[in-house]
Amino acid sequence: MFIDSHCHLFYDRIYERLDEVLETAKSMGVDYFLSAGVNSQTMRRNIEIAEKYNNVVCAVGIHPCEYKNGYNVEEMKKLVKDHPRIVAIGEVGLEYFYDDTPRDLQWKLFEEMLQLAKDVNLPLILHLRESLNDDLFNILKHFDLPAVFHCFTDTLESAKRAVNDGYYISFSGIVTFKKSENLREVAKYVPDDRLLIETDAPYLTPEPKRKVRINEPGFVKYVAECVAGQRTCSIEHLSEITTNNFLNLFPKAKEAFDIN
Repeated sequence: MFIDSHCHLFYDRIYERLDEVLETAKSMGVDYFLSAGVNSQTMRRNIEIAEKYNNVVCAVGIHPCEYKNGYNVEEMKKLVKDHPRIVAIGEVGLEYFYDDTPRDLQWKLFEEMLQLAKDVNLPLILHLRESLNDDLFNILKHFDLPAVFHCFTDTLESAKRAVNDGYYISFSGIVTFKKSENLREVAKYVPDDRLLIETDAPYLTPEPKRKVRINEPGFVKYVAECVAGQRTCSIEHLSEITTNNFLNLFPKAKEAFDIN
């Protein structure tokens, strides 16, 4: 059994054939899914999906590139508070690769999202593209929240720092790309109890499906095979540790999925 710890089921490319997508994933051994939010506009659709499918939970958050589209933190707090299928705040964070949003506004939004997570007592799903630095780690320490560094693509040194500070690291289809030798070295390093896998569907389709079609949650199987190969462990072992880590990081998901 695998869990896709980060996908976006609300985007039209997946949403319009969601029954088929989830059935295909199940046939590939992927049974559970976390659909991560990105903005206020798609928030309610994301929640509705999690309410409809008993093997889907969701996260609510404003992606740093979505700052300009508006948000209301108090409204989000009311929506999130005590909702049984909202298990995290995310994806939230910093985007330094695309500079569409000024960095001072990104920091403002990020701190608001961290405070929201603190107020509703939920873990974080962090988007941190080219933005791992001292300021980031210092702010995270100030809020002291459990978190996963989603779709990790940074250096081994950054991974060690994240793990030493108690954070989880998740690998997407990027780890399967031919050019990702350095990232596969990071995948070897991450301790068993800090490792997660994801698709980020409909983006970042892994090999061998990369040039064939859009990404789907079932393709987390290929991420798992790559990571297990790098760590010279069985696929069954990788399934066990990543499932346990997911349920430890997102304890509300365990209740929502009714997993003993």
